[in-house]
Amino acid sequence: MNEAMAVFLNLDERKSEENEDLIRRIDGLLLNVGIEYTGALNMYRPSEQADRDDAVFAACRALKETDWLKEALAYTSVMNRTDVCPIENIQPDSMTKPSAAKLKYYEDYYQASGSLAHGIVVDENGMLRDGYISYILARKYGLRPDIYEAFAKQPLVKVVRGRHVRRDEDTWKIKSNKCYSWNYTLRAPVVPGDILKAHTKKGHAFICVDRIDYVTGKEFCEEHRKIGKHMKERL
Repeated sequence: MNEAMAVFLNLDERKSEENEDLIRRIDGLLLNVGIEYTGALNMYRPSEQADRDDAVFAACRALKETDWLKEALAYTSVMNRTDVCPIENIQPDSMTKPSAAKLKYYEDYYQASGSLAHGIVVDENGMLRDGYISYILARKYGLRPDIYEAFAKQPLVKVVRGRHVRRDEDTWKIKSNKCYSWNYTLRAPVVPGDILKAHTKKGHAFICVDRIDYVTGKEFCEEHRKIGKHMKERL
């Protein structure tokens, strides 16, 4: 994870010289925090892969906090490889066998949706770090899941991304199409569509999970608030 990043800019195409100067300044800014231009459009990558988690976070922060970039910067996107190794090479020996109920929860979601709830994470040696049930289901059904790499020395957190919902009589309804992110550290299984109680700036709120991702690196893992409770309901 954090293998590369993309930088998207709002540029006036009529000002080619100014644009080139701005991009050179961005290249220099990112190089100072260990991120180099790849030579391919707007793609950048860490100069040293061993330090990529810290470097990518520092680059995102530098871009966001640089005054001369505020009008030009549209957004940045962290790029994660999803094919770091064949599933046959993953080593799951250190994992604890999941309960039958937890396995069924995820398998029922797969059978209803045709998709795994989330991907698989391994370390640099192919040892399974998270996503054991996704691994079990992928092997059982012959699937090609997303497989990410997170260094063994770095923390790893499951992240749910979703939208705020409200209770309307006996059903949940979407309040806004804007998507937010929270760290998910509860023991209860979680799949897209689940209703969760989340900590927000304004107190507690309810969200519906759109997707489930992972983040790694100390700063990335501390970036979001936590989910407080699984409501055992689904939209």
